[in-house]
Amino acid sequence: MELANRAGAVPAVDADSLAMPKAESRARSLSLLSNLKLGLFHIGSSMADILATGVWNRVMIKELGFAATPIALLLALRYFLAPLSVWVGRRSDTRPIWGYHRLPYVWSGRLMMVASYVLLGVATLDLAGGYNPALKPFSLGHMEITVTANAGSLWGWLGVVVALIAFSVGSTFSGTTFLSLIYDRTPKPQRTRAVSVVWFFLILGFAVSGIIYSRLLPSYSREGFLSLFLIAPLIMGGLWFFSLVGEEARVQKGSIKRGAESASEAHSFWQEMRTVFASRQTRLFFFFLALTTMAFYAQDVILEPFAAEVFGMPLATTNRFSTYWGSMTLLGIVVSLLASRRFPQRVNNISLSRWGVVTLVITFALFVICALAHVRGLVTLNLILMGVGLGMWTVGSLGLMMDMTKVWGAGLYLALWTVCSTLARGAGIIVGGTVLDTALAVSGGQMAASYSVVFVLQTVAFGISLIFLARINVSEFERETPHPESVFAATMD
Repeated sequence: MELANRAGAVPAVDADSLAMPKAESRARSLSLLSNLKLGLFHIGSSMADILATGVWNRVMIKELGFAATPIALLLALRYFLAPLSVWVGRRSDTRPIWGYHRLPYVWSGRLMMVASYVLLGVATLDLAGGYNPALKPFSLGHMEITVTANAGSLWGWLGVVVALIAFSVGSTFSGTTFLSLIYDRTPKPQRTRAVSVVWFFLILGFAVSGIIYSRLLPSYSREGFLSLFLIAPLIMGGLWFFSLVGEEARVQKGSIKRGAESASEAHSFWQEMRTVFASRQTRLFFFFLALTTMAFYAQDVILEPFAAEVFGMPLATTNRFSTYWGSMTLLGIVVSLLASRRFPQRVNNISLSRWGVVTLVITFALFVICALAHVRGLVTLNLILMGVGLGMWTVGSLGLMMDMTKVWGAGLYLALWTVCSTLARGAGIIVGGTVLDTALAVSGGQMAASYSVVFVLQTVAFGISLIFLARINVSEFERETPHPESVFAATMD
């Protein structure tokens, strides 16, 4: 500690004082009405997500016949840009634009997303118009594989790639800064409620989006597809703009920064990360969060095509999948929150995470049976179970994220958990698509068996995650995590 002081670090103070952000003094009470207004932002976010992973991927794979792997890779791109969000978040802390720390970054990112969807719709139709697959047999040992000789127009693919890159960059710029805006906007006692309401709206948006899209595009047609990709981005943009108007106070030039903050800005991010990651409990939770997130999102781009190709379900039906599991997720979240409040000794973040994961293990095991035994009735049941399990896992894992975060380093820890879950989600999407395509090649195009391979992989991954969860102990995390003084001292070495 003495070394840190000689090097110019902040003198030893209590953790809460070190952790207090500069925005704390600007935070004003957040009424429930304003909280609901902020929640509308994530209605737009869920609409954007479902349009890509529930509609566009289904049309590309089922209606247009493209392989799942390139579609999964393109959709996963935004998740692998997640580390950029750390840089964006830090920049929004220190580089206000026109006196605003968050809004310019959020709105510029969301504007990119709106423009990217318009381009995506036009480029996809260009691909559809120029796509005339010439299927040719290809022999690999004893396997006969059918490959596509004509994969669409170059300009169409270029437009799709540019659109999804713009979407990914816009999402990265705006996601973390939106959470930072909520943190700045609310006093400490209201932050849990604020984040919970916003998250509730995100899940609600999944359910609402499924209904909207199934009505706007009950079956694929060029005109209907283009209309959807013109109307939906305008609705999203309106929600993103309205929800944040007036929610950030302008900072006057020449504002004096706190000494702790100034010192913190000078620290090396990677030095701080190494110090934080020295905790065994931090590593255990990191692996649990990564494995469960990856396991869940492995179904993200294959679930609707699975129902279409194995059971022949129409587009209008698969578009409502997000409504089924989304509404059950909302129910799971509400019941979990009420149970944790009513029975705090028995229902906590660890137990909720465990029940959620066990439910998801059962869900994807049933999906295996559903595929192999061709039991269509299990699809709806599994969607319900998936939503309930996701609801419990969401409350439990979000609660653990708060438990496994130190007050003095909230931004650092939350950035770590956000990057972890985001990268894991992208990895899950890629794993789902590539495993499916590999299984189809090996099995000679056996649809049910190939989809069941993905579901088996998800079941096993969730089962393994329970081993990590059983070793997580919040009290031990509190004991072994370094105090802020030692972190500052370590980063000055």
